[in-house]
Amino acid sequence: MNQAVLFTSVFPILLIAVSSNLDNIGVGTSYGVRKINIPIASNLLIAVVTATGTFLSIILGKSVYLFVSKGVAGLLGGGIIVVAGLWVVLQESLMHRVREPSQAEPIVKTGGSKYGSRHIVQILDNPIVADWDFSGHIDRKEALALAFALTINNIPNGVGAGMLGLNVYAMTAAVFVVSIITIWLGIYFGKLGVRWMGRFTGVLGGVLLICVGFYEIFF
Repeated sequence: MNQAVLFTSVFPILLIAVSSNLDNIGVGTSYGVRKINIPIASNLLIAVVTATGTFLSIILGKSVYLFVSKGVAGLLGGGIIVVAGLWVVLQESLMHRVREPSQAEPIVKTGGSKYGSRHIVQILDNPIVADWDFSGHIDRKEALALAFALTINNIPNGVGAGMLGLNVYAMTAAVFVVSIITIWLGIYFGKLGVRWMGRFTGVLGGVLLICVGFYEIFF
């Protein structure tokens, strides 16, 4: 019985948290290759923002979960996660967000707010844009913009998790911890020159989301 509870509640939380943050490895790899440092304070800020975004999106999903049957909620929640996974795979395949240094697009200075939608979209396409002062160091202001970009990918997963009835506090805590770990792992791989790791983990994250979504729909 305990094993069944573990598989049906804890395992999906961990799997969604990991798959939702695997793009962090791509970001970290991109920074590690270029010797761009993310200090502990900035990494913690990214984790806080992404966890907060996940928390709010789970609450939104749970508001739907309370008003529909469990079967319908599972179908809708699983469907959202499947679509999110397909989008991640498509995004990684078409946009090649994590690039080789020689293939990376030049950083373009843009007007307007550094936290505006235009700049956030640029960060999603090329994380190097987050280092807008070219210092080789992601300070807290830059980390906040980066965190907003990374949170966008977590929102549909959080909504889906909420509709599946997953525990909001456990899910938020898991996202917080995994976010910190995956950023550090990405930087480590980047410093080792493992440039393909970012793209691989991005696609893997999408595939894992698709698997979780289908499992929740059919089982």
